[in-house]
Order: sequence, then C-alpha cells, then structure tokens
Amino acid sequence: MDTGKIRAEFLRIKELGYLPNVKSDKNDGGAGNTFEEHLGVAENNKRDPDFDNFEVKTKKLFLKSTSPISLFTKSPTFPEGGDDYMRRNWGVPDSNYPDVLCFRTSLFAHRWSTAYGTSKLKVEVDRKRERVYLVKADLDGRVIDRTIYWSFDDIKSGARKLENLFLVDALVKEIDGKLHFKYVSATAYLEYVGNTDFIELLEQGVIQYDNRLGVYGAGTKREGKPHNHGGGFRIKKKNVGQLYRVVVDI
Repeated sequence: MDTGKIRAEFLRIKELGYLPNVKSDKNDGGAGNTFEEHLGVAENNKRDPDFDNFEVKTKKLFLKSTSPISLFTKSPTFPEGGDDYMRRNWGVPDSNYPDVLCFRTSLFAHRWSTAYGTSKLKVEVDRKRERVYLVKADLDGRVIDRTIYWSFDDIKSGARKLENLFLVDALVKEIDGKLHFKYVSATAYLEYVGNTDFIELLEQGVIQYDNRLGVYGAGTKREGKPHNHGGGFRIKKKNVGQLYRVVVDI
C-alpha cells in the first residue's frame, strides 16, 4: 500500500499550523472533523474508508489523554434496536435531565465492569455460536440478561474499512475563545490482520466496547433529547499496531 498521497496531504495540513475547529467546541469529534475538512473528506459514517483507501482517525494529545480510539460503531445484530433496548432496560436517569435514561459504560471480555453501582456487565465471546454478547449480571455475578449480541460476520463487516488506518496526532489550543488544532504527527497502519485476531484481542480485553447512550446538553438545538453517540469497539493507541502487519511513522 502506497502512503505517498496521504503523507503529502498530511504534511501540507501540518504546515498550516493551528486551524480553527470546524464544529462547535462542544462536539467531541472536532479535531477529526477539522482535519478531514482540510483533507477534503466529507463528514460521513459510511462503511468505506475515508481517503485513498485509508480510514482516517485523529487523536488529541492534550492532558496526556489515554482515552481509546474508536475503531468502528456497530449496532447489535440482535435484537433489532439493540441500542434502544439497552437504554430502556439498563439505563439510569441523567443527572441533568432525569426524564431521559442514559447508559455510558466501558465493557471488556476479560473482566466484569460495575455499572452505576447496581449491576455488572461484560463482553462474552461465544466462538461456538460465533457471537459476541453483552452480558448483564447482578452484583453477585448472577446473569440476568444475555439478550444482546453481534454475529462474527457483522463484526467483520464493521471492521471492513480498517484495512489501512491513518492515525493523526493533534495539539489543542484555545485562540480567541475557540478551539484550534495543530496536526503534528501521524502513523500509517497497513494490512489489517482480520477478524480472527480482532476477536482474540477482544477476548483479551485489548479491544473494549463502549456504550455512549446520552442526552443532548445545554446550548444544543436538541437539548434534553436522547442522544446516541454510537456504541463502538475501541482500542488504546499503544495497542493499535496489534491489528496490523505493517506500521509506518510519518
């Protein structure tokens, strides 16, 4: 895979210095949206790669952030409307908008996570049925809900655009009251290892699943309305290379 075109575009954008956020400063994806606008990529959530067969993602470097990188978002295979199922059955009232149930968790296959002090949840890989379940249990570990799952095929479909990944590092600075981003380094990850390794890393807890069922906050047009930020499979930056055969620093 030739990195020449995307490398040249990155170096061009890097030379522009700090660029104003193209989104509201309340939008978590501003760094990525700003880079992609200058790259000439239309904002989208489609399944195909963003630019020249690369999926492009941006990581903010401020405050030594260790937050994971979203690999892809994917609604559960079952039940239909699985995100709404989680909100209705597992959610808790939002502290600012108590009429809206929210559900925000980070879940792993190698350990239980305690949710809101009332239950435990984890990811469970069932290789025989080729499914990845979200399992809910009481605080004593007794399973009370094992409804939600993704098929291995749907996970493979969601990961399709990860064949080649271009990860950009951004510095963040406030200028005249607005966030600006400066893109300082990048890494190209080539030749995605495939579904078998993805499932194995999920089992090990290297890849996690994050629920992001929230609510639109103050200052937004839909304030107080339920907001699905897209539950997704995520990984820490230091582990991204485990998903690829070739890693190239730009």
